[in-house]
Amino acid sequence: MSRIMCKSAKEYLDTMGRLCQIIDYSVIDAFAKLLFTAWQENRQVLVFGNGGSACTSGHFVIELLMTAGCNGPRGLRAIALSDNIGTLTAVSNDWSYEKIFSYPLRSYGQPGDIAVAISGSGNSPNVLQAVELAKAKGMKVVALTGFDGGKLKDLADLQIHIPNDNYGIIEDLHLSVGHIVGQILNHAIAADSKTT
Repeated sequence: MSRIMCKSAKEYLDTMGRLCQIIDYSVIDAFAKLLFTAWQENRQVLVFGNGGSACTSGHFVIELLMTAGCNGPRGLRAIALSDNIGTLTAVSNDWSYEKIFSYPLRSYGQPGDIAVAISGSGNSPNVLQAVELAKAKGMKVVALTGFDGGKLKDLADLQIHIPNDNYGIIEDLHLSVGHIVGQILNHAIAADSKTT
């Protein structure tokens, strides 16, 4: 796989800084609002991705459980489908790697839940298969993408796009989105808890 690589810390951080100026903040705020509605309705969020995005998925769940819920009665119900190595290896061994997210999602996902698909390329077959299933089940789909958004951009109800070809920078900014929505959600949950 061909990858764009920076030659210095300055180049890397300058690129990240430029991207921070052009990211559509309103989409991230809309994502946080969608998550708050899910919290209010006791819905769940299923997060998934491959490689570095699998790690980001797990980190997202920490933000939704811990950061979002630390000033309220509870965090958001969230599961990283990438975190269960037993399920991942069983499904990939017994069926196929393309089913590692769709197989558990068919059991966990319910109408009104949120599927968060994280994919730098937007073209991972296992992510696309899970998103198609999520849509068929009546779930909302949020996609975090890079490059040109791939096929995933057209399947998502909400897309947070990092328009760059450097996987490291894409993944750093995807992780930042998790921190941002966790903190926004923290304030929303705390305010809601004071009024009820």
